[in-house]
Amino acid sequence: MKFKQLAFAAAVLAAPFMAQADMTAMDDSALSSVTGQDGISISGNFAGSVGAVVYTDGDASGGSLRMEAISFSGFTILDSAPLTVDVVTNAGGTQQLAIGLPAMTGTVSVGAIKVGGPTAASIGALAISDINMAGTTVKVWGH
Repeated sequence: MKFKQLAFAAAVLAAPFMAQADMTAMDDSALSSVTGQDGISISGNFAGSVGAVVYTDGDASGGSLRMEAISFSGFTILDSAPLTVDVVTNAGGTQQLAIGLPAMTGTVSVGAIKVGGPTAASIGALAISDINMAGTTVKVWGH
């Protein structure tokens, strides 16, 4: 019985070396016709916060809109359906960076909305729930 286990273990350990035995070198002309698939996949759980976003009007009165205590949570990208980043070539031959967004839902909330400076009274709060960007592709290129 021990001999069979030892023989099996030896065969398992030797398998990677046997797999490489049939590999042969390729010359440059043969290698130039080989294509592969590459890109970047991103997954994870995303959450964060922003202290304040302030919009100031550029006219003479210089009023402002201030949103404070901004947070986002619940944005999960699964390993089985990741965000993808690839370089693609469009019909005109221009290469573009293509970012594919998967199904991900989450919530963005704003704790206080103020008209005026940081000491102004809040006129309310805002929550945006179940944001879903599935199927969206963003393309980026220079011009």
